[in-house]
Amino acid sequence: MTPGHSEIPTPHNDKDDESFLTVTIRQQRKWLILAASGLVIVAVVATVASTSSATDETSQSAAIRQPSPAPTTAPPKLLSYTDTKFDWLDIRNWQGDNEISATSFASSAFKPDRIHVSTFGRPFEKSPVLRTTPGWKGNRALLIEWTSYAGSDTNIWLLPTSLTSQFHTTAWPKCGEYDIFEMFNGDAAIGHKGTTNLWFNGGLEGFGQSTLHMSTTKCFAPFYPNGMNRPSSSSQSAQWHTAYGAKNAMAVVFGTDGNGKFIQQIQNPKIVLGPNSTVDIETDGANAAAKIYTNDNLYWGVKPVGGCADGYDGGSPGFPFMTDDFRLILQEQYQGTFDVTNFKVFVKN
Repeated sequence: MTPGHSEIPTPHNDKDDESFLTVTIRQQRKWLILAASGLVIVAVVATVASTSSATDETSQSAAIRQPSPAPTTAPPKLLSYTDTKFDWLDIRNWQGDNEISATSFASSAFKPDRIHVSTFGRPFEKSPVLRTTPGWKGNRALLIEWTSYAGSDTNIWLLPTSLTSQFHTTAWPKCGEYDIFEMFNGDAAIGHKGTTNLWFNGGLEGFGQSTLHMSTTKCFAPFYPNGMNRPSSSSQSAQWHTAYGAKNAMAVVFGTDGNGKFIQQIQNPKIVLGPNSTVDIETDGANAAAKIYTNDNLYWGVKPVGGCADGYDGGSPGFPFMTDDFRLILQEQYQGTFDVTNFKVFVKN
């Protein structure tokens, strides 16, 4: 100690202490770093949470917007023909000769399930015809079912709509006629002779004949008694066994194949039903006649020469049976009756 000078220690000042400042600064830096780290962690957590939430919402939205696809199924297979749904039991779809209304003479014939065909109170020599108002052409098939009763001379034909009257016209037969089922039970009574039962060894009441007429009255299909397969009886005709009280079913197909255009008649065909009112017509187990062709060499079954050449068009488009509308004709030609129990018109798909 120096005399006269007292050394009194000054109070300790932390702020002036360098080591204290250093420590304090370091501590503040740590807190800042920790605080910053906390903010970063919070931000990251918030971002992750937000992203997760957005992803969840997107997934949920996608699930709503994109439902699981339903199992696919193949479209239904349509068959060869479509049923036109022709209302054959509606008398308004029928008329008589010279376009007279069917209600004027045949109103009692129309039942809920059939058409009862008779001479409608007339002598059989003057029996009126009943025919459809519309006709049909092109590739098509007709199906008719009926039952004939004792004494009947059942006649079921197809004639073109161009004939206002079936009879006493110079247009026939060039305009065409196709007899689906023509009996001959009453022919002797009106002076017709010569028709015989070829295949069934019975009388006239035991069969009906399908016959095609065209060109002129000088054109007739040659008869092939030894060259035709039953039921065909010529290149334009066939005979069909029947009996009074028996149910009959016939399909007449107007079609086209690799040999040309043809007409084929089938007794008791098998009708296969498909979707959307489509059908197939099968010949398995049925009685089918040979096809009647028109092509480069034939005019509906005969050579297009002489009287059989009138109207021949080379086989296409198939005058007149494919080009003109043909109507269904019903007529009782003797002293009995017959019931039509079904009639269908199918058009080719």
